[in-house]
Amino acid sequence: MSAAVSAGGLLVTGAAGFLGSEVVRRAVHDPRFAAVWGTVYSQPLAAAGVQAVPLDVTQRRQVHQVLADVRPQVVIHTAYNKRDEHLDAVVVAGTQHVAEAAALVGARLVHISTDLVLDGEHAPYDESAAPSPIQPYGRAKAAAEAIVRATAPNHVIVRTSLICGLEPMDAATRWIVETLRSGQPITLFTDELRNPVWVADLAAALLELAAGDFVGLINVAGPQVVSRYEMGLRLARHFGLDPSLIRPGLSRESGLIRPRDCRLDTGLARRLLRTRLRGYDEGFAD
Repeated sequence: MSAAVSAGGLLVTGAAGFLGSEVVRRAVHDPRFAAVWGTVYSQPLAAAGVQAVPLDVTQRRQVHQVLADVRPQVVIHTAYNKRDEHLDAVVVAGTQHVAEAAALVGARLVHISTDLVLDGEHAPYDESAAPSPIQPYGRAKAAAEAIVRATAPNHVIVRTSLICGLEPMDAATRWIVETLRSGQPITLFTDELRNPVWVADLAAALLELAAGDFVGLINVAGPQVVSRYEMGLRLARHFGLDPSLIRPGLSRESGLIRPRDCRLDTGLARRLLRTRLRGYDEGFAD
């Protein structure tokens, strides 16, 4: 990938979130970016060297004003909200506002999407897979992808999978570990397959894409496919907890409407990126 950014400014939305905070933490030490701004809504920004910018992405005028003032060369859009009542305002309209504002100031836009835009019935999915969501968050993210394509000419749409971390823990990992530590049993599905990606790897890949010239959709996730149940067993072993507390279950028998097999074909990312995307087991070993 050739470098298109050498001394530009980078703005990261949702910079206090799990992914956004890792992106800005790395970006301040990246010589490809002359300045780093991180937008915050309700959480404080802890990363040293990052210029915090208050921003509510649901407010179109505010988004346009911030980008007009900052004039970043690149925007990495990580801000999101998974609660059903916020999907239209934050995921759909918020992306519309960010994409419009980025286009107006000529900024490159790296937009974070999800494997949940897929139906989970036709895996593995490469970049040619059209969105076919079956639940509200996936539908909102599919709408956001369409907005980015139509609004921001210089864009990258990154479809990723479960974003994992141990220090700090992502929300799902923390729930599993805390539940097991309390001695409570949990049920995890054996038929929900994903490509978990370590947050440090994803953040590095996003910065590489931000500084590059690739335009379009790319799957960026770990190379190892594991089920929710298998992930739980690995976490139990890693933290010295009782794996017998984890009961296997089937998503297809749960009554929940969730995509089951969201395996992503990550061949393009492996060819295009210098960033090494580790498998789930490899992350524990490291």
